[in-house]
Amino acid sequence: MKILVAYDGSDSSKKAIEMIKNFAKKNDEVVLLTVIPAELVSSSFTKMLLPTINLDNFVGKNTFKERAEETLREIAQQLKGAISKIDVAVETGDAADEILLFAKHAMCDLIVLGYNGYGKEGRFLIGSVTDTVVRHASTSVMVVR
Repeated sequence: MKILVAYDGSDSSKKAIEMIKNFAKKNDEVVLLTVIPAELVSSSFTKMLLPTINLDNFVGKNTFKERAEETLREIAQQLKGAISKIDVAVETGDAADEILLFAKHAMCDLIVLGYNGYGKEGRFLIGSVTDTVVRHASTSVMVVR
């Protein structure tokens, strides 16, 4: 089974990682995915928010992506032994859209994600990303609280 785990650093996505440790079988393939919001890597948008910091050095070197990949590799290390094949991926764009596209293109059998994350509105009910993924996924979705 190919399992996509969406990770955003929230408590519920950390619980999803713990859940997958116990849920996945040794021969399953797990892909850890983080989506960086497109506006975060837009230097003009970021400069508008943080005008006192020269972010050209960061944006030009894909630092956001590199840091996300490093975090996912650390998580993958924690899963080694329990799962034989673990890949990491970082996409940029709308989180729900990128999760759905990735799952479809990678032919994942299951999407695992947290109940709520760091949504734009800071919702405490089902997160907007989770809600969209559950409603539009072409495969099964496991939501972890």
